Amino acid sequence: MVNRELIGKVLSTYTFEIEKGKIREFVSAIGDPNPIYRSEEAAHAAGYPAIPVPPTFPTVVNIWGNNEGFSIPDALGVPSPRLLHGEEDYTYLAPVYAGDTITSTITLKSVEEKQGNTGKLEIILFEVVHTNQRGEEVLHGHQVVVAR
Repeated sequence: MVNRELIGKVLSTYTFEIEKGKIREFVSAIGDPNPIYRSEEAAHAAGYPAIPVPPTFPTVVNIWGNNEGFSIPDALGVPSPRLLHGEEDYTYLAPVYAGDTITSTITLKSVEEKQGNTGKLEIILFEVVHTNQRGEEVLHGHQVVVAR
């Protein structure tokens, strides 16, 4: 059972430098052939000041940037095998490019109980706010995790 005293609390803050190599790895993994994600020349030709991040790249920031020892299972007090990734969404407030340094803050927003076919489920909502090196909020994300 999730510790509800954590609702509304910041669970983790971490910083991640957006690297061209990570962007290339990501687009290779998802099969996106768009050259703007692989080449500065292609990005410049398309009107970008640098290589932009693809729309779902914040997943990389959440996974690779959060290496300070924070883990959702530990923070929630729920064993990892009982957790399932539900969904994620992102709202871009400003462009994010290779070379940016992003600071991300994860807050537990809510925990909702539902009855599943095999018993009680907890639907856990996190909000992640991403700020760039200039202190500008560039991205808001939500992540839903299901605890069974």
